[in-house]
Parts: sequence; C-alpha cells; structure tokens
Amino acid sequence: MAGGVIATGLQGLPGVSLTAIERVGRADHETAGNGLNVGPNAVRTLAAVMPEMAERLLRASLPWRAWTTWSMSGEPLYRIPLAEVADRDGIRIRWAELYRVCREGAAAVTRFDAECDAARPAGDTAALDVRGPDGRPASLPGFDLVIACDGRYSRLRERLCGAPQVRHLGVANFRCLLPGATTPGLDDLEQWYHGPHRLLAFRTPGGLVYLSGNFPVEPGEDIAPEQKTPAWLHGAYTPSGAMAPAARALLDGACAPATTLHWSRAQESDTHFADAGGRVLFVGDAAHAMAPTLGQGATMAIEDGAAFVDLFRRHWGEAAGRPERLDVPRLVAGFAALRAPRVDFVKRFSWDASDTLRPGTDAVAGNRAKNGPDYRAKLSRLYLDTPVAPVTAAA
Repeated sequence: MAGGVIATGLQGLPGVSLTAIERVGRADHETAGNGLNVGPNAVRTLAAVMPEMAERLLRASLPWRAWTTWSMSGEPLYRIPLAEVADRDGIRIRWAELYRVCREGAAAVTRFDAECDAARPAGDTAALDVRGPDGRPASLPGFDLVIACDGRYSRLRERLCGAPQVRHLGVANFRCLLPGATTPGLDDLEQWYHGPHRLLAFRTPGGLVYLSGNFPVEPGEDIAPEQKTPAWLHGAYTPSGAMAPAARALLDGACAPATTLHWSRAQESDTHFADAGGRVLFVGDAAHAMAPTLGQGATMAIEDGAAFVDLFRRHWGEAAGRPERLDVPRLVAGFAALRAPRVDFVKRFSWDASDTLRPGTDAVAGNRAKNGPDYRAKLSRLYLDTPVAPVTAAA
C-alpha cells in the first residue's frame, strides 16, 4: 500500500523519474481474499496530501463508524462511535480493492512479476539486483533513493541492516470471508469476547463478512494443530449459558467444512527507517510491523506513504526541481525524525490495547474500562494527531 501511494503521489513532478518493482503480476491481487478496517488517520492523511486517491478509496469501501464490543452471551461491554474520537469515519474494504486503488495510479511506472534481491551502493547512487518474470538477474543502476515497501519480512531490510528483532504478543489469529447471509443484521465492525477469546467481524463491499478470531498462545510458540480444529474452536468460544445469535453464526461459519481459515501470530518488530548511507528508506511493515489489534498495520502504511509524498514535495520545492540539489540523506533523516515518535506511540498503544486478548485477563472488566476517558483520549490522539492535516477553509 505504501509503495502504491508513494509512486502515485510523486508522478508528474518535473525531473523525477520513478520505477516501481512489484513481485506479483498486474492482476494477481484482483481476487485477494479477506478484508480489513483502515483507521480514520489514514483517510485523514491521504485526503490532505492526495485527495483524489482518498476519494477513490472511499468509493471502493464502506464506512467504519464505531468500535462495538459484546460478550459472547450478548452483554454490551463498550461502544465508541468514531465521531466522538475522530473527525471522520474509517473504512471497511476488501484487500483486493485496497490493492487496486493503491496500485492503479502507479501502473505506468511499475515492473510487474519482478523481485528485488538487493540494493547496493554505487557511488552517490544505489543499484538494485532484480529478477524478472523469467528469473534472470539484472542490475538497475542510478537510483538516488530506494524505498523498500516489502513488508514485515523485508528482504532488503534484512540484507542491509540485519534481521529485525521480533516480539510476539502471545496471540493467535485466524481470518476468513463468510457469506453475508450467515450473519443477518451484522454491518459495521463488532467484537465478541469469551474470556480472552475474541471474534471481530464486519460486512465488506459486495456483502461478504470478514471474520477474524484471536486466542492466547505461548509467545513465540507455534499454534498447536488441535487448536485449528472446529471442535477446539467451538469449545474455546462457547460460553456455558446463552450465546449471542450473531456470535454463534460467526463461529459456526468459521468451523464450517467449506471455510478456509488463514492463520498467523500477532507480533511486532523493532522500528528501523533507513540504511547507514541514507539512500534506502523503509516504510510500512518493513519499517515498523506492529500488533494488529487496532487495525493500524495497513493504516500506518498508507499514513507513511502520504507523509513521505508530502515531505518529498516540500524538499523538491526547496531544491527548485534540480535533482543535484536534493539532499537525499537529509530527506531520509527528516522522514525518520517525523515518523519515529508517531510510530512509537501507535505501536505502544496497539500492544497495550491487546490486554484483553492475553491469558488470565478479565476481558469483561478490561473492555468496560475502554469506555473510559483515558482510552478515548488515546484513540483521539491515534486518529487526529496525523503528520499532515486536511486544510479547512472558513467561509
């Protein structure tokens, strides 16, 4: 997402030559499964810097208007309308549509079915080792700046700076898409808890329901095979008494024979924005993978991308459009200085907000506490303290 935002936002600047390298094919993400919620902070930042892309993103999505949380038996725990902590809605979107919106503006400068193996210093520039669709290696020289947007398992970051330090939350995650008819009445994002076991779901464009489930595991350990079985999941999420109809429908859908669950473990990695020479910049999960509890992974990738576009445009203006006058290491250092405090807060908040997913937690008390002013203040900071704010005109 960050790469698409950056490549789209820098096109058209006089004197700027762009090459985007995309590992998959041009149409490979058209049927990408699952969905995600993107926070108001990404929409806000993108609208300030690239309003046309923000509008396309809104047209491809549904609004996300509230955090609503219940016990599995249907007892309300907390509800926070985003209008009370943000100046706009978030969005609910399919992965495929998010990829399309982020990539379509950069298609003209993109090499699809290509993979970058390494970035090497080449005088005052950098060269890339790239493999095309036929697998043959090639060297692409002469880049003033390389921006690595290759995810939490970034090959460029590992080769240039070493493997990131990973911290496991101790939470397993499964996700899937379900037919919308299986959960009548479900629309906006809702959560259900049975102890530290959580279901999170919302309807996506096209009527399908995105479902994500979480439960505790030993930090750093693999998810046990028996925990991936319908019998274990039913036992883990079913309360002793009555069960909310929507929660039961979601659990039955997750355990249905035709449903394919995708599994992962929640984790974060240490933050690192650049190589030693200041000519390779890391953004998104390549720079700062974080716990997914608040839905800030893709959100912060978009925020990174828009923040970089804004910063680059200002540096480019100072250089009066002359490439030889653009101080690339200064630009990279400036981006790191701009983003580091913000990323540190979002990572820490995402980790701390996962308290109700850990073993031994009192999920009822923990979730009720999130109705309070302290948690709401952190949400407001998350959604409103963006690197770039939209300009509003007074009548």
